[in-house]
Amino acid sequence: MRHIFIINPAAGKKDSTQELRRQIHSLKTDESVEVYITKGVGDARRKAQTEASVGDELRIYSCGGDGTANEVLSGIAGHKNCALGIIPLGSGNDFVRAFEPLAKEAFLDVQRMIEGEERSIDLLECNGNYSMNVMSVGFDAEVAKNVDKFKRWPMVSGSFAYKLSIVYCLFTKRRHRVKILLDGEPFQKADYDKTTLLAVGGNGKFYGGGIKAAPLADLSDGYMDFVHANTLSVLKFATMIGIYTKGEHINNPKLPFITFKRCKKIKFIAEEPIALNLDGEIFMENNPEVTLLEGALRIILPKQK
Repeated sequence: MRHIFIINPAAGKKDSTQELRRQIHSLKTDESVEVYITKGVGDARRKAQTEASVGDELRIYSCGGDGTANEVLSGIAGHKNCALGIIPLGSGNDFVRAFEPLAKEAFLDVQRMIEGEERSIDLLECNGNYSMNVMSVGFDAEVAKNVDKFKRWPMVSGSFAYKLSIVYCLFTKRRHRVKILLDGEPFQKADYDKTTLLAVGGNGKFYGGGIKAAPLADLSDGYMDFVHANTLSVLKFATMIGIYTKGEHINNPKLPFITFKRCKKIKFIAEEPIALNLDGEIFMENNPEVTLLEGALRIILPKQK
């Protein structure tokens, strides 16, 4: 068995490379261990794909945020010889939240990770791009898409850019004219006239740094948890967002504009390209169809104490 740690030094609020190196060099194992430091966007994917293509049994550990994990996932998807471990160093780390009560600290323990057990989970796929956690269309995808625009403003930090993007999208990106098919059947609450605020397909429970969008989702049940909200006024949005963030919106009589269903495929049909969010990565797609792939990924969970 080979173990490869792909470290993104730009992840999180501080560079954790030296601390990780210390843990890795202290590992108690006779198996092959390699450390790779990424050099830029896309490098984690290229490294993971190259190593997975060798064909031997391999564990690759994504050491970074959700974006790094998505890159590594995209590199190894389809390679049955490879398992993925997540060592969460980012600001969101939404994927590992699905394994509560296992704490984030358990995933940060490198020794426990290399001794950990593997578990098969489902994946979401669209046009060769993958998500192991959450996909979404609408308001939240537009927020993520527009953050980069505000980051280019002088003296605007990443967190402030995110807040600016929320305000901007609240007044400009609440109405999305999109038709939706669930497992091939028209979803009656979404059309060009019945506009959409947001639509989420949850494999995992959390996105956006702790928003519990799909609180009933199970990574291994063979279904996406589909959550849809019709367009709301700014005032109604303000009253809904706290409930939504806590995951208390499913079948909530106070929120009749939110629908919950389970499905295996979601297709979006629109008159122009759609911003599709896959684990925080934004792809502009024409009429995208997101498909659930059952048991398509092996992940590593830290050894129980």
